[in-house]
Amino acid sequence: MSYQNEAHGDEDTLAEPSKRDYEIALEQVVETVMLHGQWPGPNRGGLPRSQFDLYDFLNENRDPSYFLEMYIAVLTGADMFDRKQRETKTVETMLADHFRNSEIVEAIALDISRDE
Repeated sequence: MSYQNEAHGDEDTLAEPSKRDYEIALEQVVETVMLHGQWPGPNRGGLPRSQFDLYDFLNENRDPSYFLEMYIAVLTGADMFDRKQRETKTVETMLADHFRNSEIVEAIALDISRDE
């Protein structure tokens, strides 16, 4: 057997995701959910089967009075820019807490680490 055909290092070793890979993965998941209302987001063939639905998540984890307040603000034409900004930040934080250390983020972080 020739030494030229032997492996010379870590060609078969998979890279472990870095802390930054996890941060990027979490950002991608939260942004996708905020933009499309579900995970995963749409692809060329349309919307794939949802693994996570924002409506269901908020329905289970948020006081329904917030929804009614926003609905009334829309109907009355109230200036709700500041409220919308606060709610967006709150929901993004809730989503980040929910997805941190999740299998979804783990899989994406692993993909990111392999692409580098």
